[in-house]
Amino acid sequence: MPAIVDPSTMEYMDVKGNVHSTESLACLEGPGNRFLLFLNGCAARCLYCSNPDTWDETIGTPMTVGQLVKKIGNLKNYYINSVGGGGVTVSGGEPLTQFAFLSCFLYAVKKHLGLHTCVETTGQGCTKAWNSVLPHTDLCLVCIKHAIPEKYEQITRTKKLDRCLKFLKELEKRNIPWWCRYVVLPGYTDSKEDIEALIELIKNSPTCERIEFLPYHELGKNKWEELGIEYPLKDIKQLKKSEIKWICDMVREAFKDRNIPVTGDA
Repeated sequence: MPAIVDPSTMEYMDVKGNVHSTESLACLEGPGNRFLLFLNGCAARCLYCSNPDTWDETIGTPMTVGQLVKKIGNLKNYYINSVGGGGVTVSGGEPLTQFAFLSCFLYAVKKHLGLHTCVETTGQGCTKAWNSVLPHTDLCLVCIKHAIPEKYEQITRTKKLDRCLKFLKELEKRNIPWWCRYVVLPGYTDSKEDIEALIELIKNSPTCERIEFLPYHELGKNKWEELGIEYPLKDIKQLKKSEIKWICDMVREAFKDRNIPVTGDA
């Protein structure tokens, strides 16, 4: 088996992936206006997952790289002319699960459309996936489930923090910037100790450019029920943005010398 997937050596436009859904004009998943692609497949079983219908890699709508590139090309001007400079973001699920397709797709987006590429990920996946995808990635949105190992495992139920930390080191080695995404979940990720651990994690990662706190919500709860899976957080209250202001202020103070934007409380 080759060490990486190299799109330049194959008919990359014909490679198929299982697509959950797409959005033509997203604006929260990276800079500027974005084409947002959701892929199926994720081995984690996070307590607060909003998209449990993306867990199974084998389902979804089969689409080729070429079909998606054509669709994006029709809207290219909306992306390149947007404030902040737009592009394409791939999420899931965990997009690194379908790393062969993802590698070919990002390669094609850059080669044929010249657009900025972003991957929203938990930072898991195998080394082959990283080596195949990251050469074609301009930015990562990394979902840090927790910065304390045992609590990370409690939330994901299948994954370990150590792998995510190795992914961040890989981004540093390649000088790829990343934005931190952190869900504030009452009783799980919102103590002073939890936030101090997150601050320490980010201090050890010089390519982090932004920190986004996401107050816990129940928007995915109905999907669990539709799939016949018991929702594990039914007794946890949703948070208002104002309730996490102290967290945002604490993190802003910690990174004032690096001028890292911290969002989530406004």
